[in-house]
Amino acid sequence: ARTDSAPVTASPTIALVVAMAAAGLRREGALRAVESDAQMESSFRRLLSAIESERENIRSSWQQLQDDREGTAGELDQLRQDTEDWCLNEKAKIDAQWKRLDKLSEKMATFWPKKFEIIRLNVSGQLYEIPRSTLCSIEGSHLAELFSEENINRIRPDADGCYYLDINPHCFALIVEYLLNRRLRIDAPLPVVPRDQLRNMELLAEAWHLTPFLRENRINPVHTTSLHIIGNTIEATHPGWQVISAQYPLPTSNPYAFEVKVLKNPGVGSSGGLAIGVAGHVPMDSEIHTILVPDSVLYTSGNGLVGSGVDPSEVPKVAAGLHFEEGTTVTVRHDPAAHALQWFFNGQPIGSCALREDALEERMRLLYPIFALYVPGQVIQVEFRTSLRQSIAMRDTGAGAAE
Repeated sequence: ARTDSAPVTASPTIALVVAMAAAGLRREGALRAVESDAQMESSFRRLLSAIESERENIRSSWQQLQDDREGTAGELDQLRQDTEDWCLNEKAKIDAQWKRLDKLSEKMATFWPKKFEIIRLNVSGQLYEIPRSTLCSIEGSHLAELFSEENINRIRPDADGCYYLDINPHCFALIVEYLLNRRLRIDAPLPVVPRDQLRNMELLAEAWHLTPFLRENRINPVHTTSLHIIGNTIEATHPGWQVISAQYPLPTSNPYAFEVKVLKNPGVGSSGGLAIGVAGHVPMDSEIHTILVPDSVLYTSGNGLVGSGVDPSEVPKVAAGLHFEEGTTVTVRHDPAAHALQWFFNGQPIGSCALREDALEERMRLLYPIFALYVPGQVIQVEFRTSLRQSIAMRDTGAGAAE
């Protein structure tokens, strides 16, 4: 046994193993450090990507907010403009209504004056007490003229202080009802006229010029012709005679005129093709295809009078051979007192003819304006109820020509 203290030297093999082990440990630590750095870098990149994505989302949301704000601002501006325009329009309507109310108040003042002048009437035994302003409220009527300030002092009441009117009491009661309603409402509807009083009311309204009670005539809307009707304009669409009438007959209490204006007439210069006149009834069935309508009298363009409604001796009394060219006017005036028709061409009298006496009592007691067209493309326009002034002018002119 050794008793000395000399150091023990390791063998070369053991030293090599120890060295390799130490090197392995160092290599493993380096690898672990590299892996940790790579993981950190990857996490950092993911964080940067998330931050950039969030930033893009915030930027997009901000842009959307900007767009929404601009759109909302535009809508608000448009809404503000629309509101202002609506307010201006409504204000204009309100102003117009105020003006209408002011005018209506002025008119109502005539119906409700501060001081009433009561007129007592005896209408065929029926007694009335009506304000004079109410009786005179229909301008141009015989009532307004009769009880006007100029005439009221020229007529004398009876011993009871009543003005006597010898007219139909049933019809006058309807007139009074309407006049009283007009005091409350200027556009008051007409009262319902009993069927058995329709004719009497028509005669009274015509004679006294009570315009609200006068029905407006027009081309008959119910017909079986091929004519094209728009309002009171008539157009021929097929060749051959097509005859149509007015819806209502001519009034028989006062002279009445209707006027026809020729708008188009491709057939002018031919042997006819356009006729205007009156008949004792509305043409029906085969009568709508001929101008020889029974109990009628018509003036045919280029020819003259035709029809059984006048004696042959009356035909030469109206100038013949006048052509209804485009732009011309033909006026027919009925004079119930003389039982005659007066004819005017472009406003100038061309003669008059008396109606057959034997047909007046029955077949021609009523007279309907009738119009006959032959050539496609012909267009005429009818004006019913020419003004009273025109009618008087025609009467005077015709009388002068007759003299």
